[in-house]
Amino acid sequence: MYKKIVLALFAAALVFACETPVKPGPIDIDPNDTIAPPDTTIIDPVDSNYIAPGDTVREKPLVMWIDASANFSRFARKQDIKSTLKKARNAGFNGIVVGVKPGNGCALYESEFLQPCVTLGGNTVQRDYDYLEYILQTAKELGMRVEASASVMVMGENSRRYGALFDDDYFKELECVEWLPSGLKKISEEGQFGAINPCHPKTVAYVKRMLTEMFSNPKYAALDGFVLDYCRYMDYNSDFSDYSRACFEQYIGKSVENWPADIYYYTSPDKSRTDFTTGPLFNQWIEWRAKVIHDVVAECRAALKEVRPDSDLSVWAAAWYPLPHTGQNWASPRYTYADNYWWSTKNYHTTGYADQLDYFQLGAYYNKVMGFDTDCIQYSLTVARQYLKGDCDMWGTFSVAKQNFDAKSAVKLCLTQTEGCMVFDLVHIANWNYWSKIKAGADEAWEELGVNSPLKSKQFPE
Repeated sequence: MYKKIVLALFAAALVFACETPVKPGPIDIDPNDTIAPPDTTIIDPVDSNYIAPGDTVREKPLVMWIDASANFSRFARKQDIKSTLKKARNAGFNGIVVGVKPGNGCALYESEFLQPCVTLGGNTVQRDYDYLEYILQTAKELGMRVEASASVMVMGENSRRYGALFDDDYFKELECVEWLPSGLKKISEEGQFGAINPCHPKTVAYVKRMLTEMFSNPKYAALDGFVLDYCRYMDYNSDFSDYSRACFEQYIGKSVENWPADIYYYTSPDKSRTDFTTGPLFNQWIEWRAKVIHDVVAECRAALKEVRPDSDLSVWAAAWYPLPHTGQNWASPRYTYADNYWWSTKNYHTTGYADQLDYFQLGAYYNKVMGFDTDCIQYSLTVARQYLKGDCDMWGTFSVAKQNFDAKSAVKLCLTQTEGCMVFDLVHIANWNYWSKIKAGADEAWEELGVNSPLKSKQFPE
């Protein structure tokens, strides 16, 4: 029997709630963060594997995310990068994730096939240095873990008609087609992001090439890993291209007679994009899309490990499992309970990709820290363990986008209850001056865990 989906909850809470890029704009930031004179203070490097005398465990990763778009202008000059990373190190951070391929599809690293990122979000920055190389060099001098990240499936800024999706013939061919009340539309016509089709082999080839060229470049030899961000479909509505249809038909072993209505359809052109009625092939479609994302992750792992076996592969995804609308089944393929959802199939669990990761970044972007309601970070960390089944490590991650967030408790919780902690994002930390709260949470965590943090033992100045 057909089921009608009015996804008010998904529309309000799921679609892009965690992963929407932070756009640069007029925000109240301490001028010292962006125009400070060169910082000549020498801070002794800290070995990220340091174990203090008498300790038996290492300090866990406490990592700051540096979004490429939000910090594009902030990190225009070398002295600003150096000053900020020192400030982060003094606040307790022992690692960073730095965005090197933002949503415009251009590169903030030395690439042979992606165009250099000079303009982003309407801002232009001309650099006479290698962005990733300098950040990597500076962070390593401070003893910090460094991972690169990329918005892998987003290749253009729709609002400005700018980016690889509009300027590069290679990516034009890969543009997502969405099935909407108004019909089949290219995502650049009505979509929020200029996304490309995850199932196309040229998409997988581009991601693998990005990883290979970055991790085989001697300049970036000190990189510790890579985080796949936006490794997903944008929503339920994509991708309905002819290529995806052919791949899906091959997957299910038959032709789709009524395309795309056998997946889902709209009873009226006045409906919203999420107010559709499911067709007879909807569940198989959900399974197939999850299999597509699984295979992308698996191929990325193989490509990365071939050139740098010691590097880590991670994915960031929203904590509110499951995510049928994005195709991200980040659970273990052994988590068979996933097959019990009304939209899933008996084989849906096989699309889980946790076993392809070194660790998973759980995006618990909630306002409440403690508690076992579904909108609390503590609850999401607890249930995620059941989904992952130990296939990979898990890091708790949260956003400090709002003022008066309990960052201290969130840092302590994630460090004590998971294998690492990531705080999103530098722009928010600086905007709301969360530095001291983050350090306080880390210090309490190290105290509870019995870790004599290198930062504490060296008594770095505040």
